[in-house]
Amino acid sequence: MSKRARLSADDWAEIHNLYANYNLCSDSGDAEGYASCFTDDGVLNLVTRDFVVKGRQAFIEFKRKDVEGRAGRYRRHWNSGLHLEKQADGTVRGRCYLLAFNGEPGSLPVLAGAGVYDDTIVKADEEWRFASRKLKTDASTWSPPAVGSAGVAR
Repeated sequence: MSKRARLSADDWAEIHNLYANYNLCSDSGDAEGYASCFTDDGVLNLVTRDFVVKGRQAFIEFKRKDVEGRAGRYRRHWNSGLHLEKQADGTVRGRCYLLAFNGEPGSLPVLAGAGVYDDTIVKADEEWRFASRKLKTDASTWSPPAVGSAGVAR
């Protein structure tokens, strides 16, 4: 059995924080922070929704429209089973499970979706960022917002 290249403890922690920051920015509606989790030409592919977002401006528009469509509900994302594999080209493949919840203020959230992420993570400007995120949902109550940017397609 061949030995795999290992991530340093610092890289592992930084990538783990990237996942946490992505969820926190997404849930809070911080569109700029959300976009900063991706490379400038990064791609989010919601495979089972046939929905793709590409590029910084498209991520900002997507997140703003997503927040507008929440109708006052809050959102919470949980990732688990995070598995990181350093690739021969220096990128990192990240995979994890997703549980997504929505809730009315003052009440407990309800499960709104579940799925699996398969990510390509790169070091850009000395920080780890998502170059590509593919999400395959098992089921979801979420619908993509109608957005008009050239970087967003259905």
